[in-house]
Amino acid sequence: MKAKSVYALCLSFLLSLSFVLSACSQQKNESSPESAAPSAAPAETLNITVGGPPSPPSLPILRLIESKALGESVNIELKTWESIDTLAALAKDNQVSFLALPLNNAVVMYNKGMDLSLMNVNTWSVMGMVTTDPSIQSWADLKGKTLYVPMKSSPVDYITQTFLKHNGLEPGKDITLQYTQLAEGAQLLLSGKASTIVSIQPQITAIQMKNDKVRSIVDYKKEWQQVTKLSTDLPNAGLATKQSVIASQPELVARFQEEYQKALQWTLDNPKEAAQLANKYFKLDAGVVEKAIPHMALDFASASESKEVLSTYYQTLMDYSKDSIGGKLPDEKFYYQPK
Repeated sequence: MKAKSVYALCLSFLLSLSFVLSACSQQKNESSPESAAPSAAPAETLNITVGGPPSPPSLPILRLIESKALGESVNIELKTWESIDTLAALAKDNQVSFLALPLNNAVVMYNKGMDLSLMNVNTWSVMGMVTTDPSIQSWADLKGKTLYVPMKSSPVDYITQTFLKHNGLEPGKDITLQYTQLAEGAQLLLSGKASTIVSIQPQITAIQMKNDKVRSIVDYKKEWQQVTKLSTDLPNAGLATKQSVIASQPELVARFQEEYQKALQWTLDNPKEAAQLANKYFKLDAGVVEKAIPHMALDFASASESKEVLSTYYQTLMDYSKDSIGGKLPDEKFYYQPK
């Protein structure tokens, strides 16, 4: 498969996290200027532009904007991306300082020579397998069945195949993989035309809200740990900056990292309020987002401390297709290290 096709499928995986509920539209955040005291000179305003998709990794960014986390004189503008072309344009834009994006897209762009450095991993095992078939209780029960998998040649496909093989099931021989679009798989399950599908959060939460007989079969986090012998979760998405920004504004990058971590924890602690922000900025269903947040696997880990799990993840994808990570594992410069 050509690199661009693999890149597109990998990108669509994260974009599918935008809840498949409604068309997402960007809502610009404009701060009202405050009147300075007559005796004090107004603070110099710092404008920061951040790119992010309408999905879990961007939820902490919304909190940063609303809470003025970087200070009253700092304005954060969020530019929503929903396509490869837009993401690539933001990565090349000198005005954009930070980007929330899938981990595989980050390394693909880095290996293509783009000015990126991964700061953290913030979204982990959002994948899951659900069924309405009472006879399916484990991997072994999938033998001879048809499993509906979203987005062929994407991370969700490669990771699912890895787990199937680890559990003694050879795709195409012991089990039939039927590829669909994410929303199509959900519709097939809810209509009874499919009994078992692989999906992602918060789509899984939305499905279970419509049919309480839909249940999870396997835990992808546990499977990842069993396959890799690592104690860490299955990584999915993160936050990146530009190496040029690290060089010119190291204090800003360090502060943004710190505040993003706090905002992520706030999102977990305040799902209702975070869901309201998702509705305000992305027009997403606040009720579904609120219920899905505990299942989104949001957890902060710095990139420099996650090299082992990231290398394992990238190697797993590369074993299926070198194009999925841009041809090679990243070098040390890819991982942000605070000055």
